[in-house]
Amino acid sequence: MEEQLFKLSKEFKFQVEQKQPDSVACKKLLTKLKIAMAEEGILFPGTDFPLDPKNIVFTRDVLELAVIMSVKLEDMDLFERQVSQVKPYYFDYGTEIKKSENELLILGMNLLYLLSLNRIGEFHTELELIEFESRSNPFIKFNLQVEELLLDGNYLGIQTICEKPPSDLYSVFVSRLKLSIQELILDCTNKSYKSLDLKTAKDLFMMESIEEVKEMAKTNNWRIVDNKLFFENLDEDEEKIPTNKVIREIIGYAKELEKII
Repeated sequence: MEEQLFKLSKEFKFQVEQKQPDSVACKKLLTKLKIAMAEEGILFPGTDFPLDPKNIVFTRDVLELAVIMSVKLEDMDLFERQVSQVKPYYFDYGTEIKKSENELLILGMNLLYLLSLNRIGEFHTELELIEFESRSNPFIKFNLQVEELLLDGNYLGIQTICEKPPSDLYSVFVSRLKLSIQELILDCTNKSYKSLDLKTAKDLFMMESIEEVKEMAKTNNWRIVDNKLFFENLDEDEEKIPTNKVIREIIGYAKELEKII
């Protein structure tokens, strides 16, 4: 059985490490591996089976690969399940085995995932599980910086810091975070401003180009006249928020980012 487990894990690792893993092949191999590990009593070690450090490391490594696989496949339901399964191997059996090189990467991705869903309470609960000295690690520190910028409402600052995530695997969660923020900004701006010039709109909406703004305007039936975007969703006698003042404050937040990085 050990030979079969080793063979399956090696094949699974090979599949996951591909730039674009095959979803069907990866999930099929993972199922086979988990069944084999469960039959050997090493998937969820407990009182019925001795805690062999070698088996704990093997299972942890497989579950870490499963987390990475779920990220590459952008399957967030699978990601949540795999993170919940691998966490005991960090916090319950951590004294039995050597610390994994992927531990802070995976815990950091989980923190960013929670931030992208605005699950701030859960974010802090998970953060409390992480040793204080580990919070200076780039995988964890990145999330603390993002949360601080979120609390400040510094969305341009978030856009800047997200251009250089600590790992390519973070890109999936960065995209989800930016989309959530973009939707929030779009909603607030649409309700507060009568118009914005296209360049300002591009920056505020965290878009890559003016063309994206134009496409968004077309989708929302907004007008573009003389390089200005008109929302026209406010009543004439409804008080407007001073656009220029707010924009200056937001841009000012971005400059403060230099003190954090």
